[in-house]
Amino acid sequence: MDVKKLLSEKKAPVEAVIGEYTSNPNPKVREMLSHPFKAGGKRVRPALLLLSCEAVGGDPQKALPAAASVEILHTFTLVHDDIMDHDLTRRGQQTVHARWGEEMGIVVGDTLYSIAFKALMDCRKNGVPEKNIIEAFEVFTWASIKLHQGQIMDMLFEERPNVTVDEYLDMVDKKTGALIEASVRIGSAIGGGTKEQSEALGIFGSRIGTAFQIKDDVLGLTADESELGKPVGSDIRRGKRNILISHALAHAKGTPLRTLKAALKNADAPDEEINEAIQIIKDAGSFAYAEKLENKLYEEALAALRTLPPSSARDGIEAIGDFIIKRSY
Repeated sequence: MDVKKLLSEKKAPVEAVIGEYTSNPNPKVREMLSHPFKAGGKRVRPALLLLSCEAVGGDPQKALPAAASVEILHTFTLVHDDIMDHDLTRRGQQTVHARWGEEMGIVVGDTLYSIAFKALMDCRKNGVPEKNIIEAFEVFTWASIKLHQGQIMDMLFEERPNVTVDEYLDMVDKKTGALIEASVRIGSAIGGGTKEQSEALGIFGSRIGTAFQIKDDVLGLTADESELGKPVGSDIRRGKRNILISHALAHAKGTPLRTLKAALKNADAPDEEINEAIQIIKDAGSFAYAEKLENKLYEEALAALRTLPPSSARDGIEAIGDFIIKRSY
């Protein structure tokens, strides 16, 4: 299956709905609300939601506002993350706060957060039963709480000298996994899926969501910078305790460990120092560990997914999972 074509096909109608929700009579407000979506993105979460709805026998057309809602919620987190991380660009485009100031960035993010809930509620206009929407709302609210808790943990980790891999995985399950899990569960709810189907999709989403973040961590230290859309090694300069750094801090010894610690949270570290730190992480076996864990999570995700009846929608979900594991950007 051509996953890029699949994502493109699912992306187009969702983008149109997002455009409706970010529209505003005031051209400046409209520009600000629509700006973070113009940087592009794979739109994995809405695609998974639509396919999950279809996989349980639902009509994905009725789920389009819900698909827009999870992408809008995700984008809200990016707008606020950029402020907290002091990032001036995302995917080669100015961030909201870099263009209009931090105060406006906060308000734009808050507005998108509110719009996300409105979009999900609007599934009523498409004839989705009230009980299905209530189920979807419960999942959506749960995911919103979790991802905020994950962000708090992520920020607190930057102030700690050491973070265990288990602590990291707990944080990622909240910050990244919860919204991907919510996307497939919401798709199931809108489509009228059974409890068993929702549980199976939830396991898939949780495992794939964690693998998604691990892959992001790896790409953040290895990808082509032009494809990545941000400086390679920025996690080291910010002192983030991602899975690779946490693993390396626990396994590197002597001079390499001291060198790695010196590079962490050194915003002015030259590229040579960052490259040396990346090599230390590699020598500590951290990349190999991350790849092994990614594959384990993917196998668990597939096992859960394949309890659903065979269908082209299920095949699409599996193809996206495969893409997440093998992507280079």
